[in-house]
Amino acid sequence: MIGTGGHLAAVAGLAGLLAAGCASTTAATGGSTRELVMAYDDARASGEVAFPTDSYESVVRFQLPDGEHKPLRLRYQAGAPGSLEINIYGSTLLETPGEAIRTLKHELSKDDLSDGRDGRWVVEDLVDLKPLKGIVWVGVHRLGGTPSIWASSVVSGQAFVRDNDPTNPMGLLPTKRTPMIRLEVAP
Repeated sequence: MIGTGGHLAAVAGLAGLLAAGCASTTAATGGSTRELVMAYDDARASGEVAFPTDSYESVVRFQLPDGEHKPLRLRYQAGAPGSLEINIYGSTLLETPGEAIRTLKHELSKDDLSDGRDGRWVVEDLVDLKPLKGIVWVGVHRLGGTPSIWASSVVSGQAFVRDNDPTNPMGLLPTKRTPMIRLEVAP
């Protein structure tokens, strides 16, 4: 049997170990455990966004809350294999995609593919980007093969297509499906 003094010492020691464990977890995560996961779809895949040409781009507009936010990850559900390029754009004064902040290239393999319901996401790391604020655009287009990404039937008002071919004057056109893309940031 542990006396009262021994019991208190054991509890204090256990509390110290727990506090040390919590402190190291907080230090490893930069002092914050909160994330903001931004998405405009309803998480119910209804079809795939395919890319008829290399210059055809599916674009999603993300309005970040006030202030700067540390980018963490970008997630999307892949439907078919091939090469994708993902661009994260700033916004122009007219609220259109501006200069690319980051360009990511991904060769989608069989292991990356989702059926739209299995919870499988391709994850791109963004932790080395500078903080983001205001409006951010995420554009996806093919580099090769016949890649696709899953989309939901939600008409979000935040999903567009465009043709980046300089000889084609097509601007941003709203779409009736929203690509299943998640932008994760830390407030």
